Amino acid sequence: MPIQKSQLQRLRRIAGALKENRYPNSETLVKEFERIAVEEEIPIKCVKKTILRDMKVLKNEFGCPLAFDRARNGYYLKYPWDFIAPADLGENEMLATVIGARIAEDIFPAPLRNKIRNAVDFLINNNDNSIDFLDTANIGSLSILSGLYVQMDPAVFLTIFESWQNHTCVRISYADYKGDTTERLIEPHTLVFNNNSWYTKGFCRMKNEPRTFALHRIKTAESVKIPFTPSRAIIDSINPDDFLGFQKIKNIRLKVTGTALDSLKAAPLHSQQVIHPDGMADIPAVTKEVLFPFVLSQLGQVELLEPAALRNELKSILMKMLEVY
Repeated sequence: MPIQKSQLQRLRRIAGALKENRYPNSETLVKEFERIAVEEEIPIKCVKKTILRDMKVLKNEFGCPLAFDRARNGYYLKYPWDFIAPADLGENEMLATVIGARIAEDIFPAPLRNKIRNAVDFLINNNDNSIDFLDTANIGSLSILSGLYVQMDPAVFLTIFESWQNHTCVRISYADYKGDTTERLIEPHTLVFNNNSWYTKGFCRMKNEPRTFALHRIKTAESVKIPFTPSRAIIDSINPDDFLGFQKIKNIRLKVTGTALDSLKAAPLHSQQVIHPDGMADIPAVTKEVLFPFVLSQLGQVELLEPAALRNELKSILMKMLEVY
């Protein structure tokens, strides 16, 4: 049956919520569509009965493996599924698609990068809407300087990506920072692009605890088709303040001057840091692996005041550096 543009917009949003494991239901979707209607000015607002009809359309006409989880009070996918719908992108959607593809070209390795680029090219070539932003000169002037610089095996990345996507375990050979290699069976619950590198934070069945793995340190990866259930706790633990899991020092006080103030504001050491008018900065917690390089990079414009033990440790490092020079 023909699908109206407004319904297609809803179906896409519902499919996206399902694929992201957000467990949507008719009530949450009604609220979400009300927000979208106001913020994005898209005629998508509807009532619960409309949502239920949309669910039936997804299930009956698009083969969506839909199921309802009573404990989470929401719908979910019983197994991986792709929503293939007619392309009907407006100007905003085209803009987001093109920019997204441009970013993907810089942060994803081949062959996934090529798949994304080909998919976007297909959408552009088969969509009636066009925008001035698609001009070649404009796209060429959009630069992403924080790209993927660390070399990694494309086959390893693709295996981890597909296992993350399909919620299946991976057997890996992993080399730590010392070069020691171990065999692991891991559950890749997340994929994280951080500081120009890709990581997966998941569950290590060898250590029997959550662990973070740098993808460029994975020497081999093999999907073993053992399913796992994504952990909300692990997923929610991904944040700028506590990602890699290094030991943190609490209650840091710095004295910051000159251009270092701009650097600290542009790249915070902690999301809840406080910079006072007199240049004093209170950092709730930060690792030495982050703090020391920052202090050294600011060429004397940052003074570590507290805690005293950490200040003395940094002083010892500086003394060793002076001995070298």
